[in-house]
Amino acid sequence: MPKAVIVGSGIVGRAWAVIFARGGYAVKLYDIAKEARDKAVVACQEMVGMLEEKGLLFGQNPKTVSALIEAEPSLVAALKDADYVQECVPEVLALKKKVFAAVDKAISETKNDRVIVGSSTSNMAISLFANECTHKPRCLVCHPVNPPFAIPIVEMIPASFTDPKIVAKAREIMKSLGMSPAVLNKEIDGFLVNRMQYALLAEAFRLVDDDVANPEDVDVAISKGLGLRWSFMGPFQTIDLNAPGGVVDYFERYGESISRVIKSMDNSRPWTEKTVDRIHEAMREEVPRDMVPSRLQWRNQRLLSLAVHKNSQTVWGEAKANASSASSKKAYIPTDATGEEKAVIVGSGIVGRCWAAIFARGGFIVNLYDVSEEAMKIGVSEAGKLIEVMSDNGLLNGQDPSVVKERVQANPSLESAVSGATYLQECVPESLSLKTKVFKSIDDAVTKAENTDIILASSSSNMAVSQFAPDVKCRSNCLVAHPVNPPFAIPVVEIVPAPFTKQEVTQAAAKLLKRMGLSPAVLKMEIDGFLVNRMQYALLAEAYRLVHEGCATPQDVDSAVSQGLGLRWSFMGPFQTIDLNAPGGVRDYFERYGSSISRVVKPMNNAMGWDKKTVKLIHDEMRKEVPMEKRAARLEWRNERLLKLATHKLMQEEKDRICDASEFRVVWVTAPDEKEGTKMASALVSKKLAACVNIVPNLVSIYSWKGKIEQDKEVLLMIKTRASLVQELSKCVEALHPYDCPEVITATLDQGRPKLICGYPGYRW
Repeated sequence: MPKAVIVGSGIVGRAWAVIFARGGYAVKLYDIAKEARDKAVVACQEMVGMLEEKGLLFGQNPKTVSALIEAEPSLVAALKDADYVQECVPEVLALKKKVFAAVDKAISETKNDRVIVGSSTSNMAISLFANECTHKPRCLVCHPVNPPFAIPIVEMIPASFTDPKIVAKAREIMKSLGMSPAVLNKEIDGFLVNRMQYALLAEAFRLVDDDVANPEDVDVAISKGLGLRWSFMGPFQTIDLNAPGGVVDYFERYGESISRVIKSMDNSRPWTEKTVDRIHEAMREEVPRDMVPSRLQWRNQRLLSLAVHKNSQTVWGEAKANASSASSKKAYIPTDATGEEKAVIVGSGIVGRCWAAIFARGGFIVNLYDVSEEAMKIGVSEAGKLIEVMSDNGLLNGQDPSVVKERVQANPSLESAVSGATYLQECVPESLSLKTKVFKSIDDAVTKAENTDIILASSSSNMAVSQFAPDVKCRSNCLVAHPVNPPFAIPVVEIVPAPFTKQEVTQAAAKLLKRMGLSPAVLKMEIDGFLVNRMQYALLAEAYRLVHEGCATPQDVDSAVSQGLGLRWSFMGPFQTIDLNAPGGVRDYFERYGSSISRVVKPMNNAMGWDKKTVKLIHDEMRKEVPMEKRAARLEWRNERLLKLATHKLMQEEKDRICDASEFRVVWVTAPDEKEGTKMASALVSKKLAACVNIVPNLVSIYSWKGKIEQDKEVLLMIKTRASLVQELSKCVEALHPYDCPEVITATLDQGRPKLICGYPGYRW
């Protein structure tokens, strides 16, 4: 059996111990303090149990895995016959030098000529503290992202003195553990993950500092937009699908506009105290200081659930798994639409069809207009196909797809279409002259129809509405509402008003799109690149530099995002992320790390161009993974993954709504009679799944049952909050699908244990 040694028994060391034990290694946990060692072993056992509950032990017996982890008081004894050492002590240079000297000495004493020594350091090169070690060719950085059992990326950074064979062997070991190693070719400040994270964070900060957007909307642009793609595709894989001819075509089409945007980014700007405070206070409104520990636990649970979800999905190039159909799940799409409102879609291309499907799902009658009747006919048909896809993935809110499809109608008269309509979405190609012409036609039709209250939105991704609608009579009703493709799976919509847009129109548009199940991110002013592209370009520019300067391969850069940063960002934005990365929140984060972030981002040259040789290198590497003839299949795979991710996120967010209240809510129970209902209710309360239960014999007649539960004040007080409900659910509930019936939990007893079939919070108790 292979043997691993963990030096340091803190949070990171414990995680590494569990990862190696799960991978079949005998693990020796070394720390100078006996109490720390013993506590760590117990903590590791608990962690193993948690991974087993989540299905992340992959069928192994948790007792067997836990038994592989042992405390070891002697470093020399630990290193005897060891295959791998992972150092996990605090980020103090003097301490790391001392620890590496001790490890180096122990290697000499044991004459262990095969051991590899990795460091978990996040910001120090191995050459800073292992340079004087006798066995330095065996040393390198192996930096995980917290929590490593849910985020598989491991950055591997060798020094100039590290033996390449050791790097190759270490990479092989990490892969065997189920991790995703990303190897740098040389030491660089910030490594891969932090360089790209800092590049994006710097632009996110500037967007708030310049009052372009609120921190909440910046976070939404990532967690409801870019992060969804990035949770399974890196930046190069993403752009490779964003132009028909791949990476080369992408830079030919968009390279100039990307350069224009990133040149305006000032990486020398300091972190102003006023803006730091503003971001910090925005985070406190969302998560009060005393709730941060619970938020950390929530984050880790979400990451674990995401890991389980990703493990269940088809990997590109593999045959589709015979997974159960998601059509049995009904996603909760908030909507109060009645079918009496009308939306107009101008342009029947891919984006227009998506918008038509989204508004039809929201209950709107949709008039699809195009200058070509044939294009309109095709658009209605394709929108119907999208509605079927949404239904298959549980994204129709339980509606009959045939009913939803009937809401999409072609209308060859623009004046007739806008008559009585609440909202219009323009979806014509990105041509300034064309958009100007189309908005003039829209303005004329709206004026003739005397519909001066209609919201006029453009799907423009790179042009402000003030560029093509400054002279229309209804310009105060105009704004940009830019989706991210495909919008039925990626809910973010950037709302960008012009200086002449009425504030109430901006607010009404955001409110309406939220009803459609979308996530509006509202800008306060027009800015080149809006929110999504500015942050995407900031990260892409740094990703490009890392390849251009020979630091890493395109594949490893992609892995750093899709197996690292993107996992957090798929449900938390950059500010929400850093708020949990320092004990005192955002202020504390910038006090601790602001200077080092500035040191990393200042040298980033935003004025550099796109070298054709580097562009071709990236393009060719993408072709190795996806030949051009398979690009259509790759796009289909991407959209399928995004749909599954959208369903997964809706389920997780609904569980959050159920479990997030500070007080218990009433639980409704359906039962054949009062006696059976009483048994179920008592079981639910005894398992701490409810504080007050009402029995529902059927969905028509509802009556309250009180009895013993109401009288048991001690139980009610004891379970006043829901702090431990997530854990209780994982232990007591076999199935939870909170979408079938919005106000009912159906329960049956299984050997005295409640089995929840569906659920949703009722009324506050």
